[in-house]
Amino acid sequence: MKKLLFIIIFLSFITSAHSKDNDELKLLKNPKNLSDIVSISDIGCDLCGCYMGIDPNYHLNLVGFRFHTFKFVTEAHTSESLIQTDHPDHTGTQSTEYYNNLELFGRYYITPKIKVLFSIPFSRNNIDGKTLNGFGDAKLLAQYQIYNTDMNGKTKYWQRIFLGGGIKLPTGVYNKSLTYGVVEPHFQPGTGAFDFIFTGSYISKLLEYDLGWSSDVVYTINTENKNDYRFANRFNITSALFYEADAGNFAFLPHAGIYFETAKEDKYKGEIAEGSGGNVLFATGGLDIYFKEFSLDLTLQLPVSENLIGDQPENRFRIYTGLGYSF
Repeated sequence: MKKLLFIIIFLSFITSAHSKDNDELKLLKNPKNLSDIVSISDIGCDLCGCYMGIDPNYHLNLVGFRFHTFKFVTEAHTSESLIQTDHPDHTGTQSTEYYNNLELFGRYYITPKIKVLFSIPFSRNNIDGKTLNGFGDAKLLAQYQIYNTDMNGKTKYWQRIFLGGGIKLPTGVYNKSLTYGVVEPHFQPGTGAFDFIFTGSYISKLLEYDLGWSSDVVYTINTENKNDYRFANRFNITSALFYEADAGNFAFLPHAGIYFETAKEDKYKGEIAEGSGGNVLFATGGLDIYFKEFSLDLTLQLPVSENLIGDQPENRFRIYTGLGYSF
């Protein structure tokens, strides 16, 4: 608990140190509407790691840090009717946008069949060199194991199924005042609203060949914030094949698969917000490395297909990395 308090105080200091720069940030153009599909404060998957299911230490408690960076590119365009700003029209040149997130996350087993997951994110978003820092929305979820193949040597095909849900709390920054108005909602680290999350996880492994398959499904119901803005409900799914290779105290898990996310359009004061919603399909690949109680996760996502509604920047890549400790 003392360590967690220290981390929170340290991140708060970082936020304060950058507040002057944030106040000078201008709305350069319509920033990446990432929250049209997944909230900027999310890490691609609301399950505290899309590949946590294949962790060899899955049955242990876990705490760690995870970092991601998303890159987007916007071609020159004219932005019309931007909400919550005093820049209703803007013509710009090509823009490069990065969304960075450092997250404290954890997993705790209340019983062998019930686990609790939490995450506390801190975001640093960048558009053409202009940055905005702040805490994102914290998440708290619980999952119940409804099925687990008995691993007593009598089966060659092992399976686990978890179902659960949770809540995203409006703990993040979502209403920062800037020189030329408030930044468009999707650029804020937080959303300012309570969201309800429903999850499902499936993992299977062919023990004889050390091959497996892992899938996570998430559906999020979003509510309206105090600015009368409501992010659309969204659905995402991750599915990957993996191989487990043991080498003494080390275990290596290369994995490859797909990640799909979709959402309808957001709403502002009950009306559809332009330039929001759509779906994206990513190809994913990476390597997880385990040494005793420690884990290192590396994942790269590249867009395969995009169908975005309206004027939205294009995905370039998403990179995830994490360091965990099991106990």
